[in-house]
Formats: sequence, structure tokens, C-alpha cells
Amino acid sequence: MVAAKFDLPLENITWRIFLNEKWQLTKWTGSLQLQEDELVSRATAVDLQGYLQNEASQQRDKTRAAEQMLALGNSALQQGNPQEARRAFESAYGLSQHDNAFNEDARVQLHNVKLQQALIGLNVRQSSAGREADTLTGKLRAGRGGKDANYTQQDAKQILDRNSADENAAFTRLAERLIQQQDAAVSSPAVIQASIPEQGRMLTFSRAVAVDKWEDLQIGLKVKAVTPASWLVRLAILAGTVLVLGMFVRSARAFRRIQ
Repeated sequence: MVAAKFDLPLENITWRIFLNEKWQLTKWTGSLQLQEDELVSRATAVDLQGYLQNEASQQRDKTRAAEQMLALGNSALQQGNPQEARRAFESAYGLSQHDNAFNEDARVQLHNVKLQQALIGLNVRQSSAGREADTLTGKLRAGRGGKDANYTQQDAKQILDRNSADENAAFTRLAERLIQQQDAAVSSPAVIQASIPEQGRMLTFSRAVAVDKWEDLQIGLKVKAVTPASWLVRLAILAGTVLVLGMFVRSARAFRRIQ
């Protein structure tokens, strides 16, 4: 079995494989280490209704997580940390794909913070090119990539209010074009999550880190059927069965004689 390849290092890799209970692992090879081998039983049978209920529960969990991320993003924005707010909005947008209304709200807030960051960046660049003496834009230029590069909503309003309406409109069009180019360059594939019943023999493999990009992660398994009862046990069961049947036959004959 071969895992998907990724163009980045990985850490805390965990791979769970489920086998039928009749199979027993005898040997394994590969790039991960076996950590656990246990039997997992399921109390109830898996049916369509149970599957749908499980999916609905997972979607509710995602919705709660997305709501928390959205609240975290708004809080970070008010505290003057647009980078953290952007990451939170991105998480909320990714977690709410199943809820169209909520997903659109998260998308709009994510777009707004992207647009604001682009506008602030364009204004700071203009200030730098024009060598304007300004404490706020100077702080943002000096703190590029660091904590001082953060700004509050009041700072953003102060920077944008200095421009004329035509200048802000021109900056907005340019910022929108930059955002469209960035979004087009980054693909956002939809995740397919398969809910497979966890039952049978579970093998857990793990690895702390995979440093090389595009590294092959694979596992080879050698299994055998669980050993059935030995011939001696089978003969003993057969002999016991014959003995019990013989006793019934003798009892029936004795009962007939008495009658």
C-alpha cells in the first residue's frame, strides 16, 4: 500500500489499516513503524441511517469549529493582527463548505481582509516611493514581516482617509486584480472524506517526521488466517458429540423396553 505524496516535509504521520478479524499480521515492511495491533468491535451494525447520522454529526462539529475560527478572526482583526485574522478566516472558509450561507459569510470576510491588506501595502509602497515622512507608514515599512507590521482598524482608516476618492478607487481596482491573480494561482481542491466503519483488526503505523519532499510512504503486509482449532481439539469435540448421541440412543432404547 502506497500513500499520497506531498511537496513538503511531514511530521506526526499516522496510518491506520483495518483488516477482517480472520486475518492475523505475521510480517510487515515499509517506511512507518507498527505501534499497535488490536481488535476493534462495533456494537451496532452499520446501515444507511447510521451513516447519515454520523455524517450529520461531523458536519455539526465542522460548523462549530468554523464559528470559532470566524470569531477568532474578528477578535484578531480588532486587536490589530490582520495576519492571524486572515488565517482564521481561511480556516472558517475551508471548514464550512457544507453550509452555503455560512461559507459565503466567511468568504466575504476573508476577501475583505485580503483587500485591506493589499490596500495598506500599496499605500505603504507609495509612501516609501514618495519619501513622505509619516510615523504610521514608517512603522509598517520598518516592521515588514514582523510584529510591528500589524495594524489596527483605526490605523487602516487613517491611512486610507488621507487619499482622495479617486486614489482609493484606483488602489481598490489594483488590489482586486492582485487578489484575483493570487487566488487563481492557488488551487483549492475539495476534500472527500470517506466514513469507513472502524471494525475488525486495526493496525496503527506511525512516523515522527518525513524530511524529504515527495517521499514514498508505503507499507507491505503479510497476513494469514487465524489458526483454527487443532486436529486433537476437533477429534475431542467429535468424540464428545458421538458419546452424547450414544447416551441418547441408549436412553431411548431403555425407555422403550420399560414400556
